[in-house]
Amino acid sequence: MTKLVFHVDDSQIPSTDTKGTTHVYLYGKRPVRLGTGSIGGSLEVAVARLAIAVDIKAFDFLSIALAVIAADTFVSRETFSANGWTREFTLEIPLARPAVWQDVASDLEHALNFLSGDQWTLSFRNGGIDPPSKKEIARLRKHVAIGSADCTSLFSGGLDSLIGARRLADEGRIPLLVSHSYRGDQSYQDYLAPRLGKALPRFAANANPVFGGENMNDTTMRTRSLGFLAYGVVSASAVLAKKPSVGVVDLFVPENGFIALNAPLTRRRVGSHSTRTTHPSFLSQIQAILDKVGLPVRLQNRYRHMTKGEMLCEILPNDDVAHAAVNTVSCGKWKRKSKQCGHCIPCLIRRAAFAKAGIVDSTSYQFPDLGKLWDRPDMRDDVMAMLVATGRDERGLRQRAVASGPLPLDPVERENWFGVHKRGLEEVAAYLKTQGFRT
Repeated sequence: MTKLVFHVDDSQIPSTDTKGTTHVYLYGKRPVRLGTGSIGGSLEVAVARLAIAVDIKAFDFLSIALAVIAADTFVSRETFSANGWTREFTLEIPLARPAVWQDVASDLEHALNFLSGDQWTLSFRNGGIDPPSKKEIARLRKHVAIGSADCTSLFSGGLDSLIGARRLADEGRIPLLVSHSYRGDQSYQDYLAPRLGKALPRFAANANPVFGGENMNDTTMRTRSLGFLAYGVVSASAVLAKKPSVGVVDLFVPENGFIALNAPLTRRRVGSHSTRTTHPSFLSQIQAILDKVGLPVRLQNRYRHMTKGEMLCEILPNDDVAHAAVNTVSCGKWKRKSKQCGHCIPCLIRRAAFAKAGIVDSTSYQFPDLGKLWDRPDMRDDVMAMLVATGRDERGLRQRAVASGPLPLDPVERENWFGVHKRGLEEVAAYLKTQGFRT
């Protein structure tokens, strides 16, 4: 069991360590001392730039998300899990309205267990900070012009987020774009934003978890998506504060259904290789939590029943979008060498999407020729897994789809998830066939 205690006042952090407990400075720019951590040092300013006081409950949700990301980052699976994968966390988090969130603590724990594959125990106490006040907002010279926004949309710099934002703009909507401003990701976001057909307001933030001293940070970062959603909820709260008549603000989460479901390709990939960032079960759990605490935000994934290739085909013909599309990032490993690898699962799905849409994929991949990977056992695993998955019969495909997590009980919705899983595999199989692989 690993315990993390969070503080918004650095003077409350003990001067010495207690075995099994890590202290973290929440909304702190840097760790107070060796053996402690910090996270969210720039978040208060980022939220203040929205130029309006946001809902206290939305800001508390952000505090919870930051605490979860800190724990996920600072505690290595390799070192702290009994089975090499599952860790056990206890988090003590200060909130402005802890009683509101204590009522949904078990719901949050269940959602987090599903998201990261760990065991989470959350407790909330008084002493958390309120969102930036009007006085704090007034001190800033630059603000995000959100007055025209009527919804929010996650904007990562990836292909799906580009298509989602562009479609909203083409429909006459004005989404407030919400981004992780991690180094590298921001350059893609900055390039794509002017190519959305109209100028759109943007909220960008960086959680920046930092640990003082020696520490083996976990690299899987399964909970990063919770921070992304929290940024979106805070942004949606700002839109609602500007336009109370809207009632409920849409938070669009543009992700193709094949990746959202992310069914395990093989039996051994059920755990470590299957992320659940936009899985229907996770998003429905978060929606239920938002509803229970009274945050009028509606999570929407309009592309949940479409493959990436189908998404790209829908927005064509549009030369501007086609040109921008090849300048997005999809790779799950690109930050290691600042180049998309070309052979991981997200890269294979990306390459197949361009092939389906008939767009020349000019992306500079680290390994553009998949055929040359066949003699590289350390790099051919994803291609082989995809080939195995595409060879299953209908019953096997459904079993793998269900293995990803609970699917909606509504029969039409459920069948649509089975359908997008099947078509997604077929889309990649068709591309691999053009590369000389037998499927």
